[in-house]
Amino acid sequence: MKKQIKQEKTILSKYESLLYILAFALPVLIMLVVLNIGGFYPFGSKTMFIMDMRDQYLEFFASLRNIFSGDSSLFFSWSRSMGGNYMGLFAYYMASPLSFITIFFSLKNMAAAILVLTLLKLGLCGLSFSIYSNYIWKRSHSETNALLLVFSVCYAMLSYNMVYSLCPMWLDGVLLLPAILLGVEKILDGRKGLHYMLALAALFICNYYTGYMVGIFTAVYFLYRLLCEYKKGSAETGGKACGIRILRFTGMTFLSLGLSAPILLPVARDLIQGKLSFQNYRPDVTTNFESITDLFGKLTNGVYDSITNAGLPAIYCGYLALLLAVVFFFLRKISIREKIGAAVIILFLALSFYFTEWDIAWHGFQYPNWFPYRYAFVFSFFILYMAVRAYCVLSQNHFLQDKIISKKWRIASLATILVLVTSLEMGHNGNVLLAGLDNEFHYVETQDYEDFIDKTKPLVDDIKSKDNGFYRINQGYEFSKNDAMLLGYNGMTHYSSTFNAAVNNLTPKLGIAQAHLWNSGYGSNLMLDSLFAVKYVVNDKPAPSGYEKISETPLGAVSYKNSNALAIAYSAPVRTLNPNLTASNPFENQNTLFSEITGTDTALFTEYNYAEKTTDNGWSYRFTADSENPIYLYMSSSNASWADVYVNDNWVGNYFSTETNCSLYLGTFSAGQEVTVTVNPSEPASADYTVIAQLHTDPLKSALKDLKQNEMKIEKHTGGNLSGTINVPDKQKILTSIPYDSGWTITIDGEKVTPEVFADTFMTFTAAPGEHEIKFTYISPGFTTGLLLFVTALLIAILYFSSIKSYFLKKLHNR
Repeated sequence: MKKQIKQEKTILSKYESLLYILAFALPVLIMLVVLNIGGFYPFGSKTMFIMDMRDQYLEFFASLRNIFSGDSSLFFSWSRSMGGNYMGLFAYYMASPLSFITIFFSLKNMAAAILVLTLLKLGLCGLSFSIYSNYIWKRSHSETNALLLVFSVCYAMLSYNMVYSLCPMWLDGVLLLPAILLGVEKILDGRKGLHYMLALAALFICNYYTGYMVGIFTAVYFLYRLLCEYKKGSAETGGKACGIRILRFTGMTFLSLGLSAPILLPVARDLIQGKLSFQNYRPDVTTNFESITDLFGKLTNGVYDSITNAGLPAIYCGYLALLLAVVFFFLRKISIREKIGAAVIILFLALSFYFTEWDIAWHGFQYPNWFPYRYAFVFSFFILYMAVRAYCVLSQNHFLQDKIISKKWRIASLATILVLVTSLEMGHNGNVLLAGLDNEFHYVETQDYEDFIDKTKPLVDDIKSKDNGFYRINQGYEFSKNDAMLLGYNGMTHYSSTFNAAVNNLTPKLGIAQAHLWNSGYGSNLMLDSLFAVKYVVNDKPAPSGYEKISETPLGAVSYKNSNALAIAYSAPVRTLNPNLTASNPFENQNTLFSEITGTDTALFTEYNYAEKTTDNGWSYRFTADSENPIYLYMSSSNASWADVYVNDNWVGNYFSTETNCSLYLGTFSAGQEVTVTVNPSEPASADYTVIAQLHTDPLKSALKDLKQNEMKIEKHTGGNLSGTINVPDKQKILTSIPYDSGWTITIDGEKVTPEVFADTFMTFTAAPGEHEIKFTYISPGFTTGLLLFVTALLIAILYFSSIKSYFLKKLHNR
């Protein structure tokens, strides 16, 4: 008899394992079919690069391969905004261990990397929900049920997962939500909370943002389930037992926060320095859409409206799930208390979608810039929970039990049919949603991405092979604002939610393009490149004088060397730490910046007088060049969004887009040459302000030569650390082009110094005259404190669970 029971358990274990394998594999297969139909890689020409996947995730995943070698580290990256906290970026976008899968793919094969990562996360969503639903099922049944696969497929292929496949970090929230709530169920069953603590800590580490949203929902879910289980006077579910469960839930929540503190605190500091320092936009409305009944339209298959704030929440999770969620309210075996609680949660979530302030609270009190209702997956989850709960009750019906559920072949046949139907249904929904995204914002073609890599990467690799020193590279064209992270060089341009507000404030004052959350190096010149340690430039347009051509690629890109570039730190007779950079004229601000650094009053930029004329297609400026210095144009307009700019009938660039709203190099001309600049806007418009100026390169080079005599001689640069020697003349300060960050520790001759801030952006500090050894070391702010909290939480957890184990062992021994 014992042998027979053991054999049955083995069979059940194999059956359960098979269902878990299918829960993972089916969503992967369905998604592959969807991608095939949509013409995506590897079946067609399209990649999954779109919007933030194109402009952020792709590049950030590529940057992971640089944190273990080169100048950057897990704490710091020189590829973002002239250098910044990498830990905050890592925690916000790619802290999931699954992200490291991408390092096994070459840059050219990142389309495959993103495909594998997406498929893996969808499969794990199905597996996670399968394990959760099986636990719920087994409360009232002894055997796993194949029909639960239907709900796993629905969960993995949620409309949310399809629409937000372009933000893979948010899928971690979907993936881990069932695991966290399984931990909650175990606490309600009398367990101590280890599963819940580890699962919640894992989500906070993988993605604190959706962790915050899941945390809110988990608290709601816990209270709901606690009230459903409560029975007055019961030893297992009465008031005392509920109190113990509440204490365990609360305690495990705090411990999970402590275990994830080394990630949470650095990202909090990074956000305070960037996104949270900006005044967040809030719409002047109280509701997000006209009527709450509009939500019913998003509960139907194949509905895509928009990924912008005009769109409604992506909440569709399958017709069978919706049907069973309705049936839930009509089942007698489900208590009135449970039904009322479920209705309250559904109403609460619906009102959260509807009311603007409620919605903002779910988003961390920051109004979402597109990608709305980022917590919508918890609504879909709860619909599926109700469906599973309803199925658990229906399966206990004597007729269904006798005719279907007790007959394995019948339940297997029914499960096969429903899984196939659901797969077709959810696959069709996914196909429509991806097509909607493509129509609205367009997925990048594989060839376009590969062309960019072929155009740019050889030049970057050539520079690195010839120069192993420390320097920055500026790029004059882009695949995205994060090309420096994609290609692994020290750059200026960056775009993320963890941006550096100081850099974003400074650069537009100097005529460099900046908008939204990104900064760039577009509009830079020989003066700014030299001050900002930009030793090399990669461009597909001619460079001004002062740059030496190095190499080029067949696709039209050229690399140039700037021999005038200063080191990352140098001594200078700085006159003031707060230069006045408030002029509307960026060339005037550049003159002021350079003068305050060098202690001179030489105007390196001088303006041209010009004659303005209205043309058939726009307007023009006419002037006479008086030297062979490079000439630049800067314009501002309140009604222009795009224009083509021509010099003597030759096209030199675009203007008025966010990327081209900066100083534009017009060319170098002979003294006495007439120059006509023609501006042709795409729509009728005018310029509100225009400056045309020349940069006097001879006095600039002379001044830079003087500064280079006392620049830092960098001897070692690796892992976010710099060290070397520097000479400091009398009455001079050490100035850097490193954005100020409290994570830096700077020592001079082994003694720690406290840096000040120059131009509200860069670090500067004083040292006695003479030769010094200087060292820069970076650790993300908050990490050390977070590590202490982690150790504390870990010790408390070990003591807590060990004491419980010892208690039960003692009880057992006493028996």
